[in-house]
Amino acid sequence: MHDLLKQAIELSFLGKCVAAAIGILCIHAVFRVLEQTLPRRFGRADARYKVRKFVVFSGYLSILLFLAILFEDRLGRLSFAFGVAGAGVAVALQDVLASIAGAFSIGFSKLYAVGDRVQIGDTRGDVIDIGLLRTTLLETGNWVSRDLYNGRIVRIPNSTVLKGSVFNYSQGFHFIWDEIKVLFTTTSDCQLAREMLLRVAKEAIGEYLVEAQASWKAMSDDYRSANPPLDPTVALVVIAGRLEFTVSYVVDYTERIAMQDRLFTKIVEEIANSKGRLQWASPPGTTISQPGTPDAIDEHPSSSTHGAGHAADSR
Repeated sequence: MHDLLKQAIELSFLGKCVAAAIGILCIHAVFRVLEQTLPRRFGRADARYKVRKFVVFSGYLSILLFLAILFEDRLGRLSFAFGVAGAGVAVALQDVLASIAGAFSIGFSKLYAVGDRVQIGDTRGDVIDIGLLRTTLLETGNWVSRDLYNGRIVRIPNSTVLKGSVFNYSQGFHFIWDEIKVLFTTTSDCQLAREMLLRVAKEAIGEYLVEAQASWKAMSDDYRSANPPLDPTVALVVIAGRLEFTVSYVVDYTERIAMQDRLFTKIVEEIANSKGRLQWASPPGTTISQPGTPDAIDEHPSSSTHGAGHAADSR
């Protein structure tokens, strides 16, 4: 092996170029086989991903070392040419270089890792790969509900993280605050509504509360932050003659839609069992059509819609 490298170093420049092409193809073929076979020996998906990325990185490093050894005697003479060419390349490939710098920023600053849910610019999704030039997301939202996958794979240049904000749902505190709004008529039992909503919320997030408290404590060790209330809260405002309750709570960022479904399902059951003490109210501006008697229609032919809306308001 040593003699082979020594003979390669003594080749002419043209011969070294041919040797470089053959060597790159051989190294690429070897590491391509390793990339396809070695990860299969690991059971966990995250382990397979890390092994595959390590093999790819090792392949690139091996090619660079091979070229450096092959052209060792000419690197000194080519340094000036490389310097002049490098200035032109830096201008022509500034976007590529910015993406490479962004990749180092992602790695050293720990902006996000594979598996995190992030929002980069206007795009939100789960990180499934971080390359040298681009980050690949499995997108959520858009034409479907905000937390559901829509099936699209999005590749974002790494340079984007140097120019804008990056929102990470997974690092630090592993929960988010969410809220739902429930409208009741003014004739509903206000105190009963508050107690019912608070009880339903506490029952729903009970499984999260201990874990959320531990997660916040772990985050407070790294950041200076106040201790927010993690228990559910209920706030009331009166809007357009309706009682609007806002229920705020913490939830795992992957369970947001499921939690809303769970809460509303239980609230519907509670209202149905309230024996009329709690009554739904329609949102402001909503018109509910109701059948009227023929006499009423004849007497006020042009105000039936207004009357239906008034009836809806007074319910």
